[in-house]
Amino acid sequence: MDRALSGLKVVEYAHFIAGPYCAKMMAGLGAEVIKVEEPEGDPARQRGPFLDDLPHPERSGLFLYLNANKLGVTLNLRCATGLEMFQRLVAQADVLIEDSPPALARELGIHYQAFREVNPALVMTSITDFGQSGPYRDYKSCNLVANHMGGIGYLTPGIMPSLEEGSPLKGGGHQADFMAALSAAIVTMAAVYERRRTGEGCHLDLSEYEAVAAIAGRDIAAYSYEGTLPQRHKAMATGSFGLVPCRDGYFQVHCRRNEEWRSFLEVLGCPELVSDERFLTPELRTENWSVLKPLLAQHAMHQSKEELYRRLQARRLACAPANTIADAFDSPHLATRGFPVNIEHPAAGRVRYPGGPYLLSQTPWQVERPAPLLGQHNEEVFCERLGFSKEELARLRESSAI
Repeated sequence: MDRALSGLKVVEYAHFIAGPYCAKMMAGLGAEVIKVEEPEGDPARQRGPFLDDLPHPERSGLFLYLNANKLGVTLNLRCATGLEMFQRLVAQADVLIEDSPPALARELGIHYQAFREVNPALVMTSITDFGQSGPYRDYKSCNLVANHMGGIGYLTPGIMPSLEEGSPLKGGGHQADFMAALSAAIVTMAAVYERRRTGEGCHLDLSEYEAVAAIAGRDIAAYSYEGTLPQRHKAMATGSFGLVPCRDGYFQVHCRRNEEWRSFLEVLGCPELVSDERFLTPELRTENWSVLKPLLAQHAMHQSKEELYRRLQARRLACAPANTIADAFDSPHLATRGFPVNIEHPAAGRVRYPGGPYLLSQTPWQVERPAPLLGQHNEEVFCERLGFSKEELARLRESSAI
């Protein structure tokens, strides 16, 4: 069956999260992605969690998740033969996704203009810490740095009046890396679509720093309009509350209007708080949150977060349980939509992973192959597509070109 991106050929020379996840989104929709690793492998192979807590480059949960549906080859771009083979792969590709810092890209010979001479239709997406230009372009960064330089540390964890000190915090996981990946995937496909009209490729310069800063648009606008610096504990006139403990965890409800507040208290079993002068308006409830929260928790502790979720939703209130990873992944709702998928891997066995975050009616996202073993498809790609013999491949391996 043809898939949404069937026929699209992608070469990925990227590491860890942002570039690999960008390519993974395309691979799940049918693009052929050839992942190029150095002979020692993507650093993600050395990052846990590891199956059975046994570190091994073929058992990293992070690597296995990010690289399903890809072909995997190894190349040493620091030697002339490895670079020449890489250039030949790029010459056959529609898209190149790479994440080499600008100085390293120059050293390795990863140049858009050079690729364009042999492949004018190439869409080359460069995902770097600070972009290809500007005073920071050669600075080093990471997920933590991008989060805080992008300005969202002072807004995390959102509306949380108990954190009055205003110190910056980082959200869980690698959010900056995944933000950059999503931005890169969107703009790459836009460029592929435009190429269908013009026949011309382009070079896309994506900065992880800017991908993070872009999501703070509302708060940047507030600063631009009013000269104010939004912080989590100052954005409270909305009437939404921090997490409230219940019998088996936490939940959160958004009650801006007073009629919603009344319904919320009725479900919780404390309708008398409606007339309490300390909590008559969203602003007063925010101001007196330290007093209000224990009163709400006292009544919420008699109910589970699932019970509260169903009862509050039945009253048309915006609410949510604060799910653990287990709660989220084992959700019957996600199971119904086919979100968790099982992948058989020759080294890791059968492991369950998140699937595609969308459903397409005619060209569905699906898993066709597990993440590649290191260099697993060297023979298939280099012999069948670039014309090398098995004997030549053996010599390339001996010379550390692959």
